[in-house]
Amino acid sequence: MKIGIVSDTHRNIEYLEKVADWAIKKQKIAALYHLGDDYDDVAGLADRYIEIVQVPGIYDERYKNGTLQAKTFELVLGLTLMLVHSFDKDVTEKDISKSDIILSGHTHHWQLELEDGRFYMNPGHLKGPLDKNMPPTFGILNILDREVTASIYDLNFTLVESVELVRAENGLYKAS
Repeated sequence: MKIGIVSDTHRNIEYLEKVADWAIKKQKIAALYHLGDDYDDVAGLADRYIEIVQVPGIYDERYKNGTLQAKTFELVLGLTLMLVHSFDKDVTEKDISKSDIILSGHTHHWQLELEDGRFYMNPGHLKGPLDKNMPPTFGILNILDREVTASIYDLNFTLVESVELVRAENGLYKAS
């Protein structure tokens, strides 16, 4: 299953739609995960015929008052994915222990990191041309029966970095 991963769009619908359209047409994603800020930005993607899963960012009033859950868990081909905006604010050790892949945003800096059999991915941001000294980026996560590929792309759809992982009973490992 291919999943588009975006975060921190901050009402930049132009960038979000550009990325979503490319990911649907060229990458054939089945779902788009939005990791917050701003939660309502994906409303205009309802006609794209893909599954949309989202969590709120820390500035969303519904996050602050608990109306929307800060994190959610998705089961994809036997792997548990945790979606959260702010890793530092909302993730517990228990959350990590029950997750194979942790998807977070908030920092506006992309990340692909494997630690102790768990994979951490932050797609970066789609806020604007440059934010927190980082250009806009997004991710594609391809989950197959025996392997996982996580990729970061820039807004020109150029591959920035990619990691290939192998699935094992006790976690994920870098492919050799």
